Amino acid sequence: MALSPLRIAVLYYQSGQDEADPVVEQVSQCLRDAGHTAVPVRVDESLSDLVRRLTRSRADLVFNLCETFADDYRLEVNVAAVLELARLPFTGSGTAGLLLAQDKVLTKQLLQFHGVLTPRFATFDGPSMVAHGDLSFPLIVKPARSDASMGLGVEKDLEGLARRVRLIREEYDDEALAEEFIEGREVYVGVLGDHTKPQVLPVVELDFGSKWSRKRMKIADREVKFGPEGPGEPALVMPKDLSDELVGRIERAAVTAFRALKLSDYARIDFRVSSTTREPYLLEVNPNPYLEEKCEVAMGAREVGLSYPQLIQRIVETAARRYALGQQARPSAPEPEAEAASLG
Repeated sequence: MALSPLRIAVLYYQSGQDEADPVVEQVSQCLRDAGHTAVPVRVDESLSDLVRRLTRSRADLVFNLCETFADDYRLEVNVAAVLELARLPFTGSGTAGLLLAQDKVLTKQLLQFHGVLTPRFATFDGPSMVAHGDLSFPLIVKPARSDASMGLGVEKDLEGLARRVRLIREEYDDEALAEEFIEGREVYVGVLGDHTKPQVLPVVELDFGSKWSRKRMKIADREVKFGPEGPGEPALVMPKDLSDELVGRIERAAVTAFRALKLSDYARIDFRVSSTTREPYLLEVNPNPYLEEKCEVAMGAREVGLSYPQLIQRIVETAARRYALGQQARPSAPEPEAEAASLG
């Protein structure tokens, strides 16, 4: 089935004083190049504006780029809930997938149930602590429901751990999650499609390079994610030295996570490959990852021959199938006799 041109609202968050993220125009241009009508829809912190602007867009489909709402990453799932309540078809995971993946503690519990290897961890809810395995320092400590490494820190003793847990509770109004640090390589895989037959894209690695200070731990904190690019800085690369067996284990874990967390259309799943055991530990599942043309998902897609515009169109096609939008039968090839007659 071919996909007819659609009117697509590109929904994105932008606070009043900020400029639009480049990904908005990149996605919009890809949609236009594919024959669709792209209608950018900006939202800030007004629920009534969100509903009104989407209604005015008269969109067949919403391309949901909202990773936050009202400067609160935890409200990402609420945007999807509004779209569902309004019966508006949209790309990406629904409320179930976003909610499950947003809660990092619940994610780890689900992954453990499905046999996916994750770092040993402890949770801190108010004054209580629940440990899952014997932990050893250093620990990666972060809010249980944050995004973009907000509040994340490395703690090397009990005093630092207590201080970080208290900070997370006071500044982020959240419980804390402490995970054992896995020394090794940080890698990411994109997953495309629906739960019946998801496609895992090639592995992308965050390479810290040979000039990275030995005094600094190799973690993708906010300084690394949003720091300057250039010589000596961590960079995304396509690794060529991973064994087929290791890649296979990463792919199986990614598919299991994609299905267990009820994700749709696309996702990015983060791993650390232990330098001692060579085991891939799943760190996080991102159901609504950044989709800029140089991001990890786009890099992996290019390795399998999917250009950035084709990646965006693949996401649209998967969502359109789910909602039965714009489906039309491809013209069938003429019978040999009829074709000969027309040529004669």
